[in-house]
Amino acid sequence: MDDRLRSVLDAPRGRRFSRPGSARPNTPRLGPFEPVNPRPESHQARRERLLRQMPGDPRIAHMLEHGPLPHWMIVARQRREEAEREARESRAARAAEEPSLADLPGMAPSRRRGRHRAPRRRWVALPVAAISVALLMGVTIVEAVVRTIAELSGFPL
Repeated sequence: MDDRLRSVLDAPRGRRFSRPGSARPNTPRLGPFEPVNPRPESHQARRERLLRQMPGDPRIAHMLEHGPLPHWMIVARQRREEAEREARESRAARAAEEPSLADLPGMAPSRRRGRHRAPRRRWVALPVAAISVALLMGVTIVEAVVRTIAELSGFPL
């Protein structure tokens, strides 16, 4: 068996596998004043480190050549942000032009009901009663038809 596999299997429970992001007590110190856990790397540094590990990947080469997002996605985002900004400005201009109820004397705007309220409970008894009545009528009609056919055919019930 491989020595690394044997060391993993011999390790006590909870110490068999490393957990990313957790403090590793077995890391050697580099000097007397060096911290055990170095500062976490930034997103950009991690990205560059991972890209260096994949030099022959065609997807990575395409991303480095053309950028992480296609050009149409960048243009679409810019257009969407521009449309949102124009809509916000037009709403603000319209709101400034129109008089509101708060401007009129004695008219305060009513408070809207909050969305945090639970919806009303539906009354389930009415549909259940309707279905029960329909089934009972169906059974009664079927029974009457069967009796009539039995009496006409001479079959005793």
